[in-house]
Amino acid sequence: MQNTIQQPFHPRRDRAKRGRPEPAMIVKLARVLLPAIAVTAIALSALAAPAAEPNVKIGVSLAMFDDVFITNVRDAMAKWAKTQPDVDLTMVDASNDTAKQVGQVENFLAQGKDAIVILPVDTTATGPMTKAVVKAGKPLVYVNRKPSNLPKGVVYVGSKSIDAGIMNMEELGKAMGGKS
Repeated sequence: MQNTIQQPFHPRRDRAKRGRPEPAMIVKLARVLLPAIAVTAIALSALAAPAAEPNVKIGVSLAMFDDVFITNVRDAMAKWAKTQPDVDLTMVDASNDTAKQVGQVENFLAQGKDAIVILPVDTTATGPMTKAVVKAGKPLVYVNRKPSNLPKGVVYVGSKSIDAGIMNMEELGKAMGGKS
C-alpha cells in the first residue's frame, strides 16, 4: 500500500512548485500598495532635517531584491525618490537573511537616517529592529509583511492577508470561468 498523506504547503519549500502570480493580481496588489507606500514616503519626507543637511535621509531594507513583487516595490520607491530633490533614499538587499537585515537597520541608525522602511525577511524576528528604531526616535514603516504587536507610532503599509486571499480566489474563479 502506498502512503498518500500530503504534507502541508510551505511557501519557501514549495516555491518552485507554485506558479507565478497572475499579472492581473500583481497589478491589483500594486494599485493598493504602491500609492500607500508613496503616501508614507511623502509623509516621511516632511520630517524636519538638521540645518546643516537639507535632505531627508531614508533607509530602506528589503527582504530580497530578486523577488518580482519586491522588485516592483523597489522600482516604485526609486522612481518616487527621483522626483523628490530633498530626499536621499538608500535601499539595501537583505538577501533573505534576517541577521543581515538587522545589521542593515543598525547601520542606518549609525548613519543617522531620518526614517527607516523595512520589508522584513521574517516577521517573527522584527522585534530587535523595531526596538532599536523606536529607541532612536526615528519613524519606522513596515511594508507588505506585518509584524505582530507593533508599538504605537510604527506604521504598516500593505494589504490584509484575508482580503488578498479573497481577491486571489475571485481572480482564480474568473480565470476558470466560474467552475470549481
